[in-house]
Amino acid sequence: MKSVKSFINSLGKNYYPDFLTDPLEENVDYKRNWLLVRYQKNNFYEKNFDNIRSRQEDIVLELKEKFEKALSQIYLKLSTADPKTFDTFINLNIEATKLILKTLKSDFYINSKGSRYYSTVIDNLELENLNNRIYKASDYPENGSMLQIIDNLENEKNYSRFEPIRSIYYSEYHLERFKVLSLLPLTLFHIGRRFVDELNKIHLMISELNESKQMSTRIKWSGKKTHIGFILGTLALEGYIEPPKAISGEINYTAFAKLIKQQFEVEVSADTLRKYLNPDDDKFSESKKTFEKENFSIPHIKQVT
Repeated sequence: MKSVKSFINSLGKNYYPDFLTDPLEENVDYKRNWLLVRYQKNNFYEKNFDNIRSRQEDIVLELKEKFEKALSQIYLKLSTADPKTFDTFINLNIEATKLILKTLKSDFYINSKGSRYYSTVIDNLELENLNNRIYKASDYPENGSMLQIIDNLENEKNYSRFEPIRSIYYSEYHLERFKVLSLLPLTLFHIGRRFVDELNKIHLMISELNESKQMSTRIKWSGKKTHIGFILGTLALEGYIEPPKAISGEINYTAFAKLIKQQFEVEVSADTLRKYLNPDDDKFSESKKTFEKENFSIPHIKQVT
């Protein structure tokens, strides 16, 4: 079931790295990659919203295609597999998908550490302090070396006394970023939820097939073919069962034989069985003599009520 495995793996994948670029990469396009973030102890450029949306669309289209292939493979397998054993496979995949849904639900909240999309936007809060320090004449070394300036800043004991400034990005930007990044896990969650719904439908279908199979299982007749005809024919004559009847009200032994064939697993043709059921037939009479010799007797139902 490669298609099912491929779909579930793709559903549970962490796609946030698809929206990041290594800042050390050559020829970085700063129009496409400009937001600096810290993710899993490393710095990256996060792609702009348009590029993120474009990649999200591709991911969703790919996943929907895998979704359809997975379901097709399951239904195809169901048409040939034993429903009892296949039911276990369905249940395992339902549970596996539910675990992924739990992760995707956490991914909605990208500003929470429980989300795989959690990253820290590097606002360069020290920029203002850095500028203040650089433009102090007393901080300039005599040789004017930029490296020396930076070194002085790093060694400044009172550097921490400066209050951090607020984010250099507008709150609207952060809200838009939240909407853009959280859209994919939300979409994947709904696709995964639909997959679970479809698997539950298949599970119900399998249960109905198993129930139908159990109901349609015939009773195995261990006696001879002569026995079943005489015994069931006698039960009908003595009022214990109601066999199918013709318009005239007489027992329809042809229909009676076919009905027995449907309910019992016995090696006898319907035509032969019809003869053993009919008390007017010689075969019934022969069986009757055999059973009476062994003192076999079934009283009329009215005699025992």
